[in-house]
Amino acid sequence: MKILLDALQSTNLSGTGSYATALMQYLPSAMSGSEIHAAVPAAACAQWRERGLSGVVPCSSARFPLGTLRRSGEMRAALRGIRPDIVHYPANFARRARRGGVASVKVVLTVHDLSFLRHPEWFKWERAVYYRASIRPSVRLADLIIADSEATAGDLEKFLGVSRERCVVVPLGVGEELRPADAGAVKRARMKYGLPERFFLYLGTIEPRKNLPRLIEAFDSIAAGTDQHLVIAGREGWKPEATRRAYAEATYRARIHFPGFVAAEDMSAVMSAATTFVWPSLWEGFGLPPLEAMACGLPVITSSTSSLPEVAGEAALLVNPEDTDAIASAMKRLAADRELQTRLRAAGLVRARELSWRRCVELTAAAYRRVLGQ
Repeated sequence: MKILLDALQSTNLSGTGSYATALMQYLPSAMSGSEIHAAVPAAACAQWRERGLSGVVPCSSARFPLGTLRRSGEMRAALRGIRPDIVHYPANFARRARRGGVASVKVVLTVHDLSFLRHPEWFKWERAVYYRASIRPSVRLADLIIADSEATAGDLEKFLGVSRERCVVVPLGVGEELRPADAGAVKRARMKYGLPERFFLYLGTIEPRKNLPRLIEAFDSIAAGTDQHLVIAGREGWKPEATRRAYAEATYRARIHFPGFVAAEDMSAVMSAATTFVWPSLWEGFGLPPLEAMACGLPVITSSTSSLPEVAGEAALLVNPEDTDAIASAMKRLAADRELQTRLRAAGLVRARELSWRRCVELTAAAYRRVLGQ
């Protein structure tokens, strides 16, 4: 079997980037004997060749929207040159190259979520317009669609009429490098990121659907009765104004910290330094950070909506993300209940082992065989 993976998202500091990277890392073993090619930004080619992936195709790393146009031509050229059996578009859209003139190629498309159809106001207008214009032709083109969760599979049927026969659910995973960190690593992370001794942690992009104004309000309402701080770690995405405003209005803002982006090599230590992980996102197609926190031994509070109950299983406290009092109550309860902390830590470690990147890629390989009738 000959496979071409559109891995242009692999350098993206997001869940789609982690997913594309995991596919490149584990597909050679999951598809032993197959020929794996991956289109990656030119700047990343050398590191993947050093890691043993010989079929690397360099593509433009220019930013949206010019980069999208350039990469369309590059992907079409790669399809014509390689003539794969399967081309896999792992980041929602396949419009940039279609089949590249190779009529026989099977198209596999991974759709992570359809929040841009549910709530276009959460995105920059140009992104929302591009996403909404691109998703329908991408879905029509695909021979098989991979959804991160049953929630996303349901949205594909609801919003785009995708039948379950055309869709397979493959949960994402957590990296083997994420585990509880030792005391030395935790100490270094505290110094590097200015972390307090005891704190609730949010780690992810700062953007509207992550619901951070309510998280800040929830913490502010319980801060007088706890010695904990709130750390909101991650890069600013789009529309951060509401989060900034909630912080400015918080009574206990001196105990709310924004250390910025956390490097991949520091994630385990930063998570291990926290007491509780709080992730009350309004909508997710999967939601990697709660699972990553579980892998690091953290008790987790997350949302009772979208895919997050699927990800958490029985290993987290689930709350209505639109109810600030419910978020605050869960934070207060978990901060005080040692027995609950212990139970959730143990359950979270088990859940993280169940959802690994290796398993995700093995299920993806099975999807490839299915679309080829093998």
